[in-house]
Amino acid sequence: MDIPDSPPIARLAPIIAHRGASADAPENTLAAIVRAADDGTRAVEIDVNTSADGVPYVHHDERLTRCTGHPGRLHEQSAARLDTLYAGAGMPGFEREPLARLETLLGLVIGRRLALNLEIKPPPGRERITTTAICDVLERCWPADRTLVFSSFSETALRCAAERLPELPRALLAGAIPPDWRTALERSAAINLHCAARLFDAAPAAELRAAGHGLYCFTVNDVQTAQGLFDAGIDGVFTDHPALLLEQVRIPT
Repeated sequence: MDIPDSPPIARLAPIIAHRGASADAPENTLAAIVRAADDGTRAVEIDVNTSADGVPYVHHDERLTRCTGHPGRLHEQSAARLDTLYAGAGMPGFEREPLARLETLLGLVIGRRLALNLEIKPPPGRERITTTAICDVLERCWPADRTLVFSSFSETALRCAAERLPELPRALLAGAIPPDWRTALERSAAINLHCAARLFDAAPAAELRAAGHGLYCFTVNDVQTAQGLFDAGIDGVFTDHPALLLEQVRIPT
């Protein structure tokens, strides 16, 4: 799939709640999305993998242990098993926060009128299976007039998303901006590039932006770093502390 010479930027809000307001509520949960919306955030980022029987769940790690306290890999568990788990491990007061199905969380995102960055998190070899299951849910649930950007480190997953839902824009995730970013974006059918803030390089960033692509940085949790990135011309940042950045960062117009 070809990328236009001057593609439109896949625009999210300048400040995006990373896995929800994940400093104040368990990441990738309904509680984290509610907190982000209550804090005034206009866009949230989530991670999605699928159960053994093809049901998408909002969860970052391949293994369940860190967030649920249970062993095993998410994609090896049935939906019936995953529906019994809680995802607030390690955060007092959230011990019974459920591990959310994507469909359930989308209802909340839509109801709170938030833009969404959906990161596809397929285990190796499950790129097409995972992406297809996610697209099945989006076709049922996601309004055509609302902002959603797919992102992934997997070029294969992004190409699958482009084949299935070409109207939804895509972002390639990277650590540093790759030297071959033009061909990497073309290979993955992506419009944006989302890179690690700690590896930000102003020179390729300026070239990428001049070519008409969107550039967002993750994960930015202090005001000084965020301000420097915005002053360098990026489009937005992903943060665990959206309320802090919304209050103290000056967004260039």
